[in-house]
Amino acid sequence: MQSLRFAQFEKNFLRRKASCAAVCLLGVCTPFLTHDAHGVTVTLPAGIEMTSSLLLEREYDDNVFLTVDNQQDDWVTRVSPKVRWSRETDITSLEVDVVGTHGVYQSDTRQEFTDYMADLGWQWRAASFLGVNVSAGYVDVAQSIGRAPDAGLAPILIEAERVKRPSADIALQLGRQNGLLQTQVTHGFQENEFKDSSRDFTDTYNLLDSDYALTEQWSVGLQVIDRELDYVEVDDIVSRDSEERTIMGSITYGLPKTTVQVRMGELQRSFAADERPDFSGPRWDIMASWRPRTYSTLSITVGRNAQEAAGAADFVDVDSRVFSWSHQWSGGFSSDISFSKSEGEFVGIDRTDVVSRSRFSLRYQPLEWLQVQMGLIDLKNETEQVPASLQNTRYFVGIEAPL
Repeated sequence: MQSLRFAQFEKNFLRRKASCAAVCLLGVCTPFLTHDAHGVTVTLPAGIEMTSSLLLEREYDDNVFLTVDNQQDDWVTRVSPKVRWSRETDITSLEVDVVGTHGVYQSDTRQEFTDYMADLGWQWRAASFLGVNVSAGYVDVAQSIGRAPDAGLAPILIEAERVKRPSADIALQLGRQNGLLQTQVTHGFQENEFKDSSRDFTDTYNLLDSDYALTEQWSVGLQVIDRELDYVEVDDIVSRDSEERTIMGSITYGLPKTTVQVRMGELQRSFAADERPDFSGPRWDIMASWRPRTYSTLSITVGRNAQEAAGAADFVDVDSRVFSWSHQWSGGFSSDISFSKSEGEFVGIDRTDVVSRSRFSLRYQPLEWLQVQMGLIDLKNETEQVPASLQNTRYFVGIEAPL
């Protein structure tokens, strides 16, 4: 649900159309090939386009198990084939992205692994004032540390073991394109399956998101999210099943190069078990984006949100600060940098975590069909009640070419 909330926030902030995707069938044809920075695009019958590429990475990891004690380092080789299918007409858009990653540790500190990620969906403009968006996703990864710079409010928990997250939702988009009033109603779910099955839970949610343009620069919005959290029952732990409602009002100021959005509201959470007291508290976030040039974007996000907790805690009350900057230095050379710091109070138990993340990457395209990338990821997680901290630094270099 956290990712959905941030996705909706980003939609409001940038006032962009919702992304779309779908599953496409491949047929026998004489394809038309074009090259781009990420792979080869093949034009198939019925207007379907397929793009594929292969990423080969070499990474040094100084704490492969993400543990506080007995840290072990190793070199990891990753091979990641990527495929995208897409089709677009005047009223529909379809897209599916599939990425598989196979990793091997040089010194066999850990067993080799295979990660899977997929996103698909379908968008249909049913009428001038009505759109339908159906989407689904699947994530099955050995660890949760990724390459992408932080965006939105950063997560507090670091998943050191395998996690699976299937999800799906359907949304109705109401309002004429470029109209003053835009509204979206969404129903969806996300299942969370961990290696430690005592943490498994299902998140079912309903969302109402509405924006009204006061002027060309100013707009106001309202977002209401109802969630039902159903956890697996665990001996010696009071039931964590709960219902949550978040109500947020927003105001946005947008110029061609600068956009600022402020949201404020309240979180209400009621638990099925009497032993867990109900919770009510303020929620807020501020997001600012500055794009002085078309090739450079600077963004800052600060705010407070609720995230799910491991173990016996009710949930985690998190304050986050995120900074990111992306820049295109030339036609074939670009960089991304981000830094985030999150402070999370585990409600119901005596624990506070402070998590800092830094990410930096460079990309260079020496040839039309070849891209080289390198960078680092630095992570630090401190628990105030325990005199120890988890640290992890990863350096990586990779090449991507058509598959």
